[in-house]
Amino acid sequence: MRTAVVRFADYRLYEQKRVEASNAMMGLLAGAQLASHLLQLTEGSERLLPEVFPRVAHIGRFNLTTEEARSILNAADTHLGAMSVPYSLALHEDYLKTCLDLLARGGCCTTAQAERAKARLALQHRGIEAATGGAFQLDGLAQIDTLRLMRNCMIHDGGRASAALVSTVQSWTTTTESAWRKLAHSTLRHLQVGDPVRFGHAELILSLAVTKSLARQANVLLQSALPRSLWADLVLADLRETDPGFAGDGRQLLRKLRGMARFNYGPIKLEEADLSAAITRE
Repeated sequence: MRTAVVRFADYRLYEQKRVEASNAMMGLLAGAQLASHLLQLTEGSERLLPEVFPRVAHIGRFNLTTEEARSILNAADTHLGAMSVPYSLALHEDYLKTCLDLLARGGCCTTAQAERAKARLALQHRGIEAATGGAFQLDGLAQIDTLRLMRNCMIHDGGRASAALVSTVQSWTTTTESAWRKLAHSTLRHLQVGDPVRFGHAELILSLAVTKSLARQANVLLQSALPRSLWADLVLADLRETDPGFAGDGRQLLRKLRGMARFNYGPIKLEEADLSAAITRE
């Protein structure tokens, strides 16, 4: 089974966004702790932060004493997790929509089937499996379903556990629970309907890890399912996008295509005939 990814244009864009989001989230978490540490220097002061740090932008909106501010900053991971996990899932959902569009374009499913699967994250992985004949790892699917339902509880149920979330957690296998514990350092087995659903640093790390893994798995499933002609067309479109000023002749174009196909699309093993046919179709 193939394991290397094809770095097609939309996958590279997803990876870029995922890394940027991860860095920003970790930066905010670290920043909150750094700020809390810095405020130790003013411990005991009754002056408000805008008086102590008048040049800090927007400090007026944080019009608190040192003690009050540090209490909030020390608990920031809960609030940042509640904001960051949905963001991580949204990036993944957008990438899966791209995968489904490619599968429809490659004739692996109908446009209507792709559109139905694109409607909700809950349907997207199953839609890709149906179109490719492949399968995602079950533990990863269980983890992302759990995170999705946790997100839904936060948005639709006032942050309280729904029956759907509790049922999903109770259906975990031992390997799913072990995988969750490995990253989150806790379990959700104790959840009852109506219990508070909490996010934090651990859930953020877990969401980044599981979406990265499932995105790579989707990439591998596409490799065997999409026709070589479509992969060749994607290489050509990629080149046109990344080097819009290229004005070489057909032989130079083919040479550049061979280089791009080898560097970013290596697992497909496109041949010169595939790339020449793409030029002809353009």
